[in-house]
Amino acid sequence: MKDTGEDRRPARPGRRNIIRGLGLAAGGLLAGGAGFATEQAWRREDPPTPASAASVDSWQPPDRQVDVIWAVNTRRRLVALTFDDGPMERWTPQALDALDEAKAPATFFMVGSRLARNARLVEGRLDRHEVGNHTWKHDDLSKLSLAHARRSIHRTHRTIEEVTGRAPTLLRPPWGRLGGTTLHVAAEHGYDLVLWSLLVQDRRLGHEPAEMVAAVVDNARPGTIVLGHDVGAASRETAVAQLPAMIRGLRGRGFEFVTVSQLRRAAI
Repeated sequence: MKDTGEDRRPARPGRRNIIRGLGLAAGGLLAGGAGFATEQAWRREDPPTPASAASVDSWQPPDRQVDVIWAVNTRRRLVALTFDDGPMERWTPQALDALDEAKAPATFFMVGSRLARNARLVEGRLDRHEVGNHTWKHDDLSKLSLAHARRSIHRTHRTIEEVTGRAPTLLRPPWGRLGGTTLHVAAEHGYDLVLWSLLVQDRRLGHEPAEMVAAVVDNARPGTIVLGHDVGAASRETAVAQLPAMIRGLRGRGFEFVTVSQLRRAAI
C-alpha cells in the first residue's frame, strides 16, 4: 500500500500523535492490564471482520507503505533466527542461554500479555536481540475488527517499550494470517510485517534431533528468516535444545547471524 498524497480533508495526524492518542484511549499500561476492556467486551462491541477483508471502513489511507518480508535478497551469507510466542518459562530462558553462549543475535516476536507477566525472564538479556510485536494474546488478526486489532497491537507495543526501553518496528501476525485491518494498524504504528522462509520442524515429537538440525542447516540460503518457538510443548523444548547444533552447523556453512532489521539493511 502506498501513500496517496495529501487529501483535501483536514490533515491526518502523524504516527506519533496516533500512537499517543491510542495510549490515552487505552488509559496507560499497567502490568495487570487495568484500564483496558476485556477481550470479551471487545468482541461484544466490535463486529468481526471477515478473513477476506482487504480494507477497512475508513476514507483515510495509511500514511506509509507496509512491507511484508519472507526473506531478504542479499549476497552476504546472513541468516536471521526468529522465535515466536514467548516469553514464558517454557522455554525462553534456555533459548536465551544458547544464544548467549554462541554470541548470536536473534529476533523475538513476543506476545504482550506473556511479556507483561514474565518480564523478569528477559530482564537484562535482550541487549543483542531485537523484539517484535506478536499481538496481545496471540490473536488471529485476520478475523479481528479494526478496533480490536488496534487494541491488541497497541497494548503489546506499549508493553515492549515499557519492558525493553525500545519501540518495536516489526510485527509478525500469529500463524502468518493477515487481513486489511492488519496492514492498516501496522501502518499506523510504523511497522513492517515479518513472515519466514524456513520453519524449524518443532510441532510434534518423533523428529530425530539430527534430522531437525539438518533440515535447518541444509536448507538455509543467504537472507533466510528462520522461524522457531521459545515456548510450547515438549517437542519445542527439543528444538530449543538443538539450537546450539543449528548455530554450529550454520556457522560451518559460513553463515553469520543477524536480527531481522540488520538483515534488511543488507538487502541488495
